[in-house]
Amino acid sequence: MKNYPMIFAMIYAALFASSCASINTQSEQISVQELANWHTYGIGKTSIEGDQLIVEETDGSDGFFLISPESYKGDITMTYKVKALSESAVQIVLFSASDPGKSLALTKPTSNDLSPREVWNWRTTLEHYNLTFNNKSHGNRPFFFKNVSPYEKGFRLDQTENVMVPGKWYNVSIVKKGTLIKFTLDDKTIFEVKDHEPLPGGHIMLRISGTNGNNIILAKAAYKDFMLTHQ
Repeated sequence: MKNYPMIFAMIYAALFASSCASINTQSEQISVQELANWHTYGIGKTSIEGDQLIVEETDGSDGFFLISPESYKGDITMTYKVKALSESAVQIVLFSASDPGKSLALTKPTSNDLSPREVWNWRTTLEHYNLTFNNKSHGNRPFFFKNVSPYEKGFRLDQTENVMVPGKWYNVSIVKKGTLIKFTLDDKTIFEVKDHEPLPGGHIMLRISGTNGNNIILAKAAYKDFMLTHQ
């Protein structure tokens, strides 16, 4: 007589193992040397000082991006330390950023000579989560939104107080796990939201931005201890 319970148990075990394998995650420390080799967009430069990556705008800049060369599908956790080194060093993190549609690829503009409005228009075409903080110099407070298209935001959250000052190291944690998305600074939750239609994945983009107009302040910030956990 065939042992059907044993057969079913074996099938269940195989399916369970396959399911677990499909959601395995890996953690990697990204050195400042590796971070310095990320793609860039905008006018600025990077340099390494000991265990820190210094990222700064240069003359004529209206924001400077570091863009991960790899895209990351599904769940992702980023932790790192950041310190603003100028009075205006707005921190902008775009994650799960990709061209519209099913692709996880991200197409950069071909020119660095785009106007601020043209750069903004490009960003709005990307599917991504946009986290902005340390933006007091822009007359704003931290905010977080999901960009679906130029005409659709999945959600938007705003903070009532600024959460960062220049010259001090902060521990950043950004978690996207299932439907949960959470941003903490020095273990204090700044934003937490449930996204029941999470973006499938994409690239990570770190952007700094200073101030223009009559009071030009070039953005400058330091990063270290970058850890990434992904599927």
